[in-house]
Parts: sequence; C-alpha cells; structure tokens
Amino acid sequence: MTLVHGCNILSIIQEDGFSSKKVASTRGGEYAGPCPWCGGKDRFLIWPQYRGGRYWCRGCARSGDAIQYIRDTRNLSFLGAIDFLGIEKPRFKKRQWKQSGPPPFNPKNDPLPPLLWIEKASRFLQWAQNQLWASGGRAALDLLTGKGLNEETIREAGIGWNPGEYGKDTYRDRRGWGLPCEVRRDGRPKRLWLPMGLVIPLQSEEGPRRIRLRRPEPDEGPRYVIIAGSVLAPLILAPEKKCLLVVESELDAWLCWQEAGDLVGVVALGSAAMKPDASAHELLLKSEIILNALDYDEAGARYAWKFWPETYGQKVKRWPVSIGKDPSDAWQQGLSIRAWIEAGMTE
Repeated sequence: MTLVHGCNILSIIQEDGFSSKKVASTRGGEYAGPCPWCGGKDRFLIWPQYRGGRYWCRGCARSGDAIQYIRDTRNLSFLGAIDFLGIEKPRFKKRQWKQSGPPPFNPKNDPLPPLLWIEKASRFLQWAQNQLWASGGRAALDLLTGKGLNEETIREAGIGWNPGEYGKDTYRDRRGWGLPCEVRRDGRPKRLWLPMGLVIPLQSEEGPRRIRLRRPEPDEGPRYVIIAGSVLAPLILAPEKKCLLVVESELDAWLCWQEAGDLVGVVALGSAAMKPDASAHELLLKSEIILNALDYDEAGARYAWKFWPETYGQKVKRWPVSIGKDPSDAWQQGLSIRAWIEAGMTE
C-alpha cells in the first residue's frame, strides 16, 4: 500500500493537476482553486488542517475528505480508497439494519436577520425604490420592462435601484447594520458592500429578509451580490396553488407570476444547486405537479437534478424553457410564458 503524503488532501488534489492558493487562515488555512468536477477558478475550497482535511465546492456542493475524494475520482469503494491511501483498515461492527435509498432530506428555515439589519435594509430599500421611479432610474426601469415586467409587477415586487454615491459602489460599517465585525486578509475591517444595481428584495411581515443586487455591467466579480446578513430562503409566490414552478432568479419568478399566477405558484431558489428550505419543502410535498425549470446544463449542476425525483417523486417534471436560457430570455425571444406553463401542466 502507498501512503500519499500522509493523506494530506491538499497534496492529493494538487498532484491531480488542480493548483490552489492560500486565501485565508480559516480553520488552520483555507485554499481556493478550480473544482475537479465543475471547473471555475476559485470556487473549490480546501482546509488541509481542519478535521483531518476537508474540501467543499461553492458551485456544485461536492464535499468530503481524502477518502471521499479518492472514491469519487478513482471510482473506488470505501475499502479500496483507504487501501489506496495506505490507511489501516477499520474493524467494522456488524450492522443491525440496512438503510435503503438516499438519506432523508431535512431542510431548515433561516432565522430572521438582526432587528437593526431589518431596520437599515428597510430604509435602504425604500430609498432605492424612490430612485427607480425618479428620472435617474429610467435606464434601470427600461431594463426591467425589457425583461417583460410591467409597472404593477415591479411595484408589487418592491424592486429598487441603487445609483451609488457619485456613480460608485457604496460601503457601510457592518456594525451599523447589526452585523459582527470581520477582518480582511490584510488586517483591515471588512465593510458592507452595497454595489450599484437593481435592488431585489425578499420581504416578510417583519420587513426585508434579503437584499440582492443585480450589477448592470460588472467589470469583475459576480453579477448578483447578496448583502451580508441576508437569509438564503427562496422567494415563494402564490403558495396556495397545487402546481408549483421552480425557477432560479427572482426576476424570472415575478415574470412567471405576472403571466400565470392564477395557474401556478412560483419558487425561486437562486441557483440550480440550491435546495428548498423547510417552508418551500412543505409546499412542494403538498403540491400535485412540480415544473422544474432550473438550468442543469452546466457541469456543476447536472448532478443536482437527481435530488428532485428522489425527494418529490414522479410529480416532478423537468420543464426548461424551449428557447433561451431562462424565462426572461425566452420572453424576449417571443415565447408565451403562459402557454409554456400551460403545456407543462397538461403534457
């Protein structure tokens, strides 16, 4: 048996040709690099010193230790992987039961943000909504109507526009929003980033729970930014419907609700790799039809599809738009969103 660098997970992955750089001191040292499964540049995180070595991908959610990595990359059994790594074989107790199928899905609901965060987010959102309907928000409003949303829907969704300060992104003290102080890698305090862009809220009776900003033309960094302190809960529209349509973005969800909210409820998860929280899970279990319009074409998301039929059974129908990459794109290319949904409910 060959011992591979003392089972150091970082060395094993680097020897497979995936270079990583140290990006933080979290958990004894955090390294980032491309994911062996779904690619990217820095989405794959490795902690060589944490609990014997662990990894996790922000894109496809692959995670595990050195044994799991060898099993998945070499197509080996558990015993084959530990033999490959030179680990002494454990002594197993006789199993008293056998579990069939995948482990049960146990979703949770995120708690509300701090009260100060909700207060600050409410003020920011109200200000951003006013900016959208002012003369300076014309371009942002045209962008929304160009994606098919009418004025009534835009107001119902509570969408706003952040023009920034002097045409630049704004930053705030995290403590002023009720968030703990964090320190950057250079030792300076991390600030709350409020980039220029569309302001898309997730609201509740208590106030905003999430603020997502869609940057118009980012030179670098992500297109979408979630303000620190926000929850990751899905947006749910018309939850009383027996047929639920699952999409990625909130803008797609509001368009589908606008065009066919009398027919279906809509759940926006944020990405194909995300899973429902407890509230959405309960609704999905009670539904009669689930039209899944998430994008599973990317390598990092293809494996995520199996979660849906495993969890919700045969009532799940994969139902991507027939043209374009998402409902908004399809609408721009002439697709009737209502007809597309009606077809999914009847076929």
